[in-house]
Amino acid sequence: MKNKKVTLIRLVIFLLIAFALPFIMIFIYIAKCGWTMEGDFYGIICSVAMLCPALANILTRIITKEGTADLTLNLRFKGQKKYYCIALLVPVLCSLVIVMCAALFLLPSDSLAEVLKNTNYGEAGSVALYLISMSVSAFMFGFGEEFGWRGYLTPKLEKLMPSAAAILVTGIIWGLWHAPLIACGHDFGKGYWGDPWLGIILMCVACIGFSFYLTALTKATGSSLTAGVAHMAINNITTGLAGLMISGLAEDKLIKLSTELAFGYNVTAMSVLTVITLIVGAMILIRIKRSHATLDASVLRRTF
Repeated sequence: MKNKKVTLIRLVIFLLIAFALPFIMIFIYIAKCGWTMEGDFYGIICSVAMLCPALANILTRIITKEGTADLTLNLRFKGQKKYYCIALLVPVLCSLVIVMCAALFLLPSDSLAEVLKNTNYGEAGSVALYLISMSVSAFMFGFGEEFGWRGYLTPKLEKLMPSAAAILVTGIIWGLWHAPLIACGHDFGKGYWGDPWLGIILMCVACIGFSFYLTALTKATGSSLTAGVAHMAINNITTGLAGLMISGLAEDKLIKLSTELAFGYNVTAMSVLTVITLIVGAMILIRIKRSHATLDASVLRRTF
């Protein structure tokens, strides 16, 4: 009971810091510029906000004198390279599926053929390499979130509830953390039915799927650095490649996709990401569970 109380105190302190710092910055921005993404320093505020969960992890450990146990900063790559490959390749798969879904379900029937015909795949490859080369800074901000959510929040919640429930709760908390940005038009735009509450709900759903995926990568490697790579790739590669491939559409269809169909496209992209990351995350977690079960059985055989 005492250990649970200590864990709860640490969780409250962590969440207060993780939410308070970015929310203060964002609401100061909103007071000056309104509920919009067009104001000065919006991008800077978003970037700084992404570092706050990591800062909350560090400050909570200092305040509660918890120390550096379970930092999830394993730098061992031997036997773990496949998980870094997964972290980079899943967003590429998502990009292809997003484009196919958008062309098949949001635009006229000839759109997919148009995309396949007009997409410059050599340019797409160049863009992918460029995004990877420019992703050092993006990784830093992605890791800023992952070191907090996967490196601290989920492990603490797992001390209070089953692992699956902890991952789900983390996803909901993470989604709510985005609420002020969603209200400004981030990810889903403005003016859609249910704005901004529907967008906040959809973000929570998406973050649940992402949470299983990113937690699985963290558990598989013992490091939130892997989740940081995956977070960076989701933010950068998926957006960049999907945007480049869709650019093969005729101008009138691009205008339609970016205006009247914007919300539908964003929901489609988020849905694809959620489903694929949830499936991949579940597969990795099942693999980890089976490997632990095999190890435990082996230990029992040696004991008896």
